[in-house]
Amino acid sequence: MWIKICGIRDPDTACMVADLGATALGLNFYERSPRSIDLAAARQIQTAIGSREVTLVGLFVNHSLADVITTCHELSLNMIQLHGEETPEFLAELVQQIPELVIIKAIRTSEPDLAFLKSYLETCDQVGKRPDHILLDAYSPIAYGGTGHLAPWKMIREEYQYLDWPSLILAGGLTPENVAEAISNVQPFGVDTASGVEDQPGVKNPSRVKAFIKQAKSEENPSLNPL
Repeated sequence: MWIKICGIRDPDTACMVADLGATALGLNFYERSPRSIDLAAARQIQTAIGSREVTLVGLFVNHSLADVITTCHELSLNMIQLHGEETPEFLAELVQQIPELVIIKAIRTSEPDLAFLKSYLETCDQVGKRPDHILLDAYSPIAYGGTGHLAPWKMIREEYQYLDWPSLILAGGLTPENVAEAISNVQPFGVDTASGVEDQPGVKNPSRVKAFIKQAKSEENPSLNPL
C-alpha cells in the first residue's frame, strides 16, 4: 500500500514520518495553506531525510507552469501532485519540459458520479498525456484538501474504472480510525492524509501517524505493486 503523509513542514517531522514507514511525504507549496512551506524549508527536509527510502511529492495548487518547473528542478522532484484546476493541456506542457515527471492529479468530488473525471481523462487522451495517478478527495468550496471531510467511498467504488483509468489514491478525511475500512471499501492503490494525523494544522502527532500507517498496511492488497 502506497501511503502519503501530506503537509510535512520541518525536518524532524519528515524523518519521524519516514522512519514510521510512510511511502511518501507531501510538501505543500500552496501559500494559502496552513501547511505550506517555501523552497528553503523544503531543502532542509530533503537534506534531513538523506538516504531514507521515501519519496518527496511536491503539491501545487494552480501554480504557473514556470513555478512548478522551477521548484521541480530546484529540489530534483520526480513526483508532484496537482491539486487545483490544472487542465490536461497543463499536464501535457509540463511533461514536455520534464518527461520523467510522475504526476498525481487530485480531483475533489461532490458529484453523484465521476462524469467530470471521465471527461477530464478523455481530454487528456486527446492532448496526449494522462496523469499517472488520480487522487480523489472530498470537495470543499473553501479549501483545496486538508479539510477532514470524507470522500464518497461508495460512489467511488461503484464508479471508478479501475482497469482503464490511472491508479487510484484515496484521500479525504482519512484517519487511523477509518483508513482500514476505507481501503476495504474502495480498494485504492494508495492513501493520503494530512489533517487525520494532526494535533493542529501542520503539526503531526507521531502516535496517530504510526497508527495510520499500521492500519493502512493491515488492509494492504498484495496484488498491487508499489509506485
